[in-house]
Amino acid sequence: MTVDEPDETDVVTVSPARLARDLRSADDRDLPSRTDPMVAALSETVGGPVGRHAMIGRARFLTPFRVMLMITLVFLALGYTTKAPCLVTTGSGTADQRVANWQNQRAYYEFCYSDTVPLYTAELLNLGKFPYKSSWIETDSTHKPRIQYDGTRAVRYMEYPVLTGMYQYLSMSVAKTYTAMSKLVRIPVVAEVIMFFNISAFGLALAWMATVWATMRMSGRRVWDAAVVAGSPILIFQAFTNFDALATACAAGAMLAWSRRKPVVTGVFIGVGVALKLYPLLLLIPLAMLAVRTGKWRPVAKTAITALVTWIVVNLPIMLMYPRGWSEFFRLNTRRGDDMDSLYNVVKSFTGWGGFDTNLGFWQPPTVLNSVTAVLFVVCCAGIAYVALTASQRPRLAQLAFLVVAAFLLTNK
Repeated sequence: MTVDEPDETDVVTVSPARLARDLRSADDRDLPSRTDPMVAALSETVGGPVGRHAMIGRARFLTPFRVMLMITLVFLALGYTTKAPCLVTTGSGTADQRVANWQNQRAYYEFCYSDTVPLYTAELLNLGKFPYKSSWIETDSTHKPRIQYDGTRAVRYMEYPVLTGMYQYLSMSVAKTYTAMSKLVRIPVVAEVIMFFNISAFGLALAWMATVWATMRMSGRRVWDAAVVAGSPILIFQAFTNFDALATACAAGAMLAWSRRKPVVTGVFIGVGVALKLYPLLLLIPLAMLAVRTGKWRPVAKTAITALVTWIVVNLPIMLMYPRGWSEFFRLNTRRGDDMDSLYNVVKSFTGWGGFDTNLGFWQPPTVLNSVTAVLFVVCCAGIAYVALTASQRPRLAQLAFLVVAAFLLTNK
């Protein structure tokens, strides 16, 4: 036997197929099943961590985005399930004559409360009234008109910013269309208020999926970090409690646009977001901090001006036609006291403290509380600004935005 001849004990390894022409792999992507001990342990249920020689980013179907959408849908489904006990149609007659079963405080012992259901009648949507144009008199438990601290009747209007109010009006219109169809063709008769909830929830689910998508796109190589948003336990309990997901999608879109160096698009998202809920306005604070740190004011100025113009364009029609109804949101926020989930109310509950403002009349603005919350928030922002300006490494927008929003939530009433 010559030295070139293979021995019978040698094993000849042959590739089962030709190597692919495209051998690109996203090797710089963070892989939680390798780097995170908890994820690595959980991955054992599906075969263990990703292999050392795996081609990363080449899956045709189970891409990170699709996996996170699946996670989002699961958690949104769980969220809808928690509301299901409050979505039982009761009564007889047509859909607009039936109601949701909220008898005997069901919403509380079944943990299925949502603002959407009571708002349907409270804000006259069940009557097809246009938000901001229509008003009602607030009454007490005996159905007598309540008198404000200034001696006038308590007149109420839609209490949400313009786009959230119009979202409710659009959802109501679709629900009433379904009611009309149920009178003409044989389709399931569902209480109109429940259909209103379902339609609203569908849009909120889409908004949260957009939030997950934007978060993933701005995560860079750490794409799987967006799974924290997709699978947040808060989704189960709060996704369909109110309409906040709409503004969340705009805030996430604004941050994504800023990461792509598109200040005008960022401003549009912030302006639309503020027309839905107030909190996307807070993004301008960390942007201003970064402008001071870097000296680059022009992009921030573009964003701020665009946000203002967008907000005015969206609000102007309602502002001009129904100024009293349009201003209800701002008026309500100045005259409301400390909510049950505020730190001030927690202190009151444990200590018996009467609060900053005592003996207030109905809807009388708590001036001391308003001043305290404003001062505390400004002090917190000053501290965040100090960190932003003195840190050895320039903070990212997401880091500062988190601190500002957290400060607002902790100090707000």
